[in-house]
Amino acid sequence: MSEEYSKLLRSFLRLHGIWHRFIEFDEPVKTVEQAARKVDVEQIAKSIVLIDSNKIPLLVILSAKDRISYRRIKALLGVKDVRLANEEEVLKYSGYPVGGVPPFNLVKRVLLDEEVLKNATAIFGGGDVNKLVELRTKDIVEIANPIVTDVASESKQASP
Repeated sequence: MSEEYSKLLRSFLRLHGIWHRFIEFDEPVKTVEQAARKVDVEQIAKSIVLIDSNKIPLLVILSAKDRISYRRIKALLGVKDVRLANEEEVLKYSGYPVGGVPPFNLVKRVLLDEEVLKNATAIFGGGDVNKLVELRTKDIVEIANPIVTDVASESKQASP
């Protein structure tokens, strides 16, 4: 399995003096359940690439246990629609494959769910699908310069 993406991420983290810890798996980690075999699910965050109706990419970072509120994102950005990027778009816009997208990537428009900031560190895609990376949440705020907001859906409430 190629490790080029995790090497790229490691170089970025070292170059910027960002504390990090890689967590390696023997197999691809494509679900929260798979990641939770080695790490606390409360620590896991997802970096999800979306495309808005103007065809502009957006990175949404939220706790792994939460789901995206497309309604909130559309209202916040003032766009007609947002959708998940497909595999080719994720690689094109972020520079990383699906399942390995870290919070530091080529997408410069970033929304960070405030729930992620409740922990001093969070665990993200580590560049490649068989790696995760633990990062300090304060570094994500400083480096990615996200809009910190509530982007999680109200899963317990009835949808309008």
